[in-house]
Amino acid sequence: MTEGERIPLGLLVRVACGLSLAVLLLTLTPQLVAQDHFVTRAGTRLMLDGKPFRFAGGNLDYLALAADSFGKIGATDIYYPSKQMIDDAFAALNKMNGTAARVWSSASQGCPLCIEPERGKFSETALRQLDYVVYSAGKHHVRLILLFVDPWGYYTGGIEQYKRWRGRGDFFRDPSLIADYKEYVATLINRKNAFSGVVYRDDPTILAWQPGNELRDAPIEWEREIARYIKSLDRHHLIISSNDFHSVEVEWARIPEVDMVSRHYYPYFGKDFFWTLEHDRDAAKQANKVLVVDEFGWDRGNLSLEELKKRLKIVQADANIGGDLFWAFRGPKDGGGAMAVPGAGGEWWALYYPARTTPNNTKDDMRLRTQILRDHAAAMSGAARH
Repeated sequence: MTEGERIPLGLLVRVACGLSLAVLLLTLTPQLVAQDHFVTRAGTRLMLDGKPFRFAGGNLDYLALAADSFGKIGATDIYYPSKQMIDDAFAALNKMNGTAARVWSSASQGCPLCIEPERGKFSETALRQLDYVVYSAGKHHVRLILLFVDPWGYYTGGIEQYKRWRGRGDFFRDPSLIADYKEYVATLINRKNAFSGVVYRDDPTILAWQPGNELRDAPIEWEREIARYIKSLDRHHLIISSNDFHSVEVEWARIPEVDMVSRHYYPYFGKDFFWTLEHDRDAAKQANKVLVVDEFGWDRGNLSLEELKKRLKIVQADANIGGDLFWAFRGPKDGGGAMAVPGAGGEWWALYYPARTTPNNTKDDMRLRTQILRDHAAAMSGAARH
């Protein structure tokens, strides 16, 4: 521009307005998990932006749909956690240095508040509830494992509800039941989040899809078919196995579309649920897959303090173990108080931050174990959060 030339006033106004709008958008846009930064797999390792990625965190099973009694199908104490409860849960997980959570209630069929209250009909209200869970997780830099079905007939329905709808059936072999289940899978994967505007299949907040929880009766043919179906709908996300055997089986781990094989460890239930890490990690390694401990009992009914430290150190020391999630993290409720301990009689290992007394734990004992888990999560992510 030569001396004496002037920028037109209208152009100056447009530039100023554009800059102001950009600044405003930056101010208002929440700091979500970085767009297009998906966790991927390279053999037995998880990767993020070309670097190894490992996680630790907890099962936040209730965020999409809660029931304090954790009752069976037909339970009447079902409700949606508020946005504040969801935010508070992820904020508490942040304080625990947690970087991942598993949301069991992303799978819900058959109840009035469920995602699929009737066969083939989906609730926009319930889907928006899950939308906010995913949105809030992104704001809090937490990656999610989302499930599609549960087999145990709890308040979220699951396999038992699908069979009730059809009045018959082998869930894993009946073509009608498989088609019903696939419709649910496709609904979630293709869902456009009402809060972020991002379709689930394109959202890096989601770490992995899990076909189901503890599907121990599923034949390998079903697991293979469903894994292939999920990958046909979603090329971005990983799949974590749903068949929690008493130990990892190489044949199952070798399903091409499965990225991670999972194990649940609860010594409380006896030897079949003890920590068989040595076998499980070797089986995963033979299949060139990642091992993940997506549930474990952390309290004194499962492990002593020294046993807890020992097991977590083994996890930390093996780069082929992608991550672990304790069962179950309980956050605060609206108006004070905290989520109930799940399970009949409240025996299912609820962990609170800050610590509190439960039927299975003293406040002091929980505080000690919480610090062990917190330090472990920092070590798994490579840097402590403050």
